[in-house]
Amino acid sequence: MNENTVRLLKNASSVLIAIGKQAKRDGFAAALALYVSLTQEGKSVHICTEADVAQADGLIGVDKIERSLALGGNVLKVSFPYSDGAIDKVTYNITDDRFNLLVEPHQGQEALDSKNVRFTYTGGAVDVIVCIEAQTLESLGNIYMENPDIFDQQKVINIDRRFDNKNFGVENIVEKQYSSTSEIVYDVLSLMRSTISADAATNLYAGTAVATNNFSSFSTNAHTFETVSSLLKLGARKPAPTQNRAQSPFGMGPSAFQYNQRPPQPFAPMTPQQPMPAPIAQQTSSQLQPVQQVQPSGVVMQSPVANQPEKPNATENKTPPIDWLKPKIFKSSDTKTN
Repeated sequence: MNENTVRLLKNASSVLIAIGKQAKRDGFAAALALYVSLTQEGKSVHICTEADVAQADGLIGVDKIERSLALGGNVLKVSFPYSDGAIDKVTYNITDDRFNLLVEPHQGQEALDSKNVRFTYTGGAVDVIVCIEAQTLESLGNIYMENPDIFDQQKVINIDRRFDNKNFGVENIVEKQYSSTSEIVYDVLSLMRSTISADAATNLYAGTAVATNNFSSFSTNAHTFETVSSLLKLGARKPAPTQNRAQSPFGMGPSAFQYNQRPPQPFAPMTPQQPMPAPIAQQTSSQLQPVQQVQPSGVVMQSPVANQPEKPNATENKTPPIDWLKPKIFKSSDTKTN
């Protein structure tokens, strides 16, 4: 971005914004934000594309997108379906006050069906053409193919972030390190010192959010968050949580805003338990129950716990014998006594 870009847009009284056929929602958001801002400055702005406009559902200004180029020119254009070799020659003649255009099919080809003939107007003049998310002029489709004379290279500003862009404009703002096209348009408007309205900021926020998968993609960087922070300060409106993708004006689906949570379970009080029996040491003889012992032979022997003999306490202190330090002499049991 340089001063020439600013000069072209500032001095233009009429602007054409052309969106590439392969553009995504981010491209639509960037183009519509530019449309809103330039229109508020009093410029005559046209925006058109052959891309799927359904991607722009919910964006502000989507109803202003045209499907074909109509600049208010006065050049009559006659068009009809054509295949290679179908037309032999095209001539004209004038009879009285009538101009006759003669279209002669090639030998063996069917005559042109008048129902397929379309009459439109072309021409008109624009000061600047801004191409958004178009790798080449041809990627604009019929918008360029049917009006190549309008796309003077000296008037074309090319805005994109794709690696395969061919830099076909007089000004090529191809920022491959950016995470969204909306960020590029925000920088252009900031460089122009244009007033970015809340509507334009909302579109730019939507484009940045969807391009970065709600700010979680690998391409998200510090510039992304700086841009988003500025857009929120300008009044950008964030999407409200929705139940499905079709209802979300930002097209990010429920996964970006909702989480699967298990509903809270009702509190179930514990049932009263039977009182725990007292330890055996604290039970009386009348409370003791016989303990059954099963022998290998299958005979059940019962013995009350209270009648079991007490084991000697190994830790009990006893007085040692007097001669315990004297050496001991062991005698054989078969020693005869004299």
